[in-house]
Amino acid sequence: MADYEIPDDMLKAQVAFYEADAVVQSFEGNLPPASEIVAGEAAISPAQEEELAAARRERGLALDALYAPHDWWGQADSRLAAREALQKAGWEAFQKPPRS
Repeated sequence: MADYEIPDDMLKAQVAFYEADAVVQSFEGNLPPASEIVAGEAAISPAQEEELAAARRERGLALDALYAPHDWWGQADSRLAAREALQKAGWEAFQKPPRS
């Protein structure tokens, strides 16, 4: 894979996606299992539905930012390799503990 110099705004967009996705996954993990909901043994409140929808909307906006037109995509010799490099760099930045 070629080495890519990832623009700061693209790296921030990738990290923002990972952050938003983590919020959605955390929220979904705290909901009752779908099998219990379907069986009528559990329910999701309207407030939970709204909160989940808002979290998914934020994740969608973060994803839109990643796929928005950007000069960097046009400069890559392989868009797939560039995407993989961005995901890897974003994941590494996402996993770093915040500085205090």
